Amino acid sequence: MIVLAVALAATIAASLFDVSTLDAVEPQRAGVAAAASAVPAPPKPIAAEVAQPLRAPFESQAADLFPVRSWQPPPPPPSKAEAPKAPPLPFRYLGKVLDEGEIMVFLEQSARTHLVRKGDLLADYKVEEITTSVMTFIYVPLNEKQSLTIGSAN
Repeated sequence: MIVLAVALAATIAASLFDVSTLDAVEPQRAGVAAAASAVPAPPKPIAAEVAQPLRAPFESQAADLFPVRSWQPPPPPPSKAEAPKAPPLPFRYLGKVLDEGEIMVFLEQSARTHLVRKGDLLADYKVEEITTSVMTFIYVPLNEKQSLTIGSAN
């Protein structure tokens, strides 16, 4: 444990101490000519400080790293959804009868025969009006009027 503490202290001291300012000391050897010592020492290296580039904040770099790219044209914008519409009338005209001044109509729906008058309700359809030539229904879920031709005025 003590060895680690000493090693840590030596590392910190070495990192704080600038060795580039020290002069190099070469040991003198016997028999080396005096002329060799007259050679000028190489220039000292200059510690160049490298300026760090300014970086943009992290938030500006947080864009989509892998955007989707395609050669296909972009899809068209969604069109306005059409309003729901009542289905076609499921009835087929069979005939009519006049009873005490009121018109009653025979209708067929899926092999069933119905005798209806004004105000009756068949499935989701309400009989609103019956004339001699046209029968008017209201599709109750959408409150939409639909007509069925039931013959001539005669």
